[in-house]
Amino acid sequence: MYQENKNNSIKDFFKGKKKEILILFAIALVLAFASWKVFFDKEETKSVSNVSASQTETERKLGALLKQIDGVGEAEVMICETEEGVQSVVVVCTGARDLGVMMDVREAVAAALGTQEKSVKIYLKKE
Repeated sequence: MYQENKNNSIKDFFKGKKKEILILFAIALVLAFASWKVFFDKEETKSVSNVSASQTETERKLGALLKQIDGVGEAEVMICETEEGVQSVVVVCTGARDLGVMMDVREAVAAALGTQEKSVKIYLKKE
């Protein structure tokens, strides 16, 4: 009996207030989305700096250095940086078919930039 009265009182409370409930739900949804953007999206926004269309001086110097390593051939470098430092590096070179060359490139890039070797990705350049 108590449960039935409770259910009826809840139904009576919400009767005729569908518009207000929908508005409150929409406001709650907007607030939840805004909170997410404010508190959780900051890391992504500041994590990667804008990539410019032209190579930086560091990328050019590193590309020239890599070309000096035996077997690398032509090499291009792209460095993705955060406020904390280098996040990742992409190297495209003609010598990437050789596992030894790939290891040398990965070690050289990590040493030159002070980053971890696992952050260096190497791909084969079209000839």
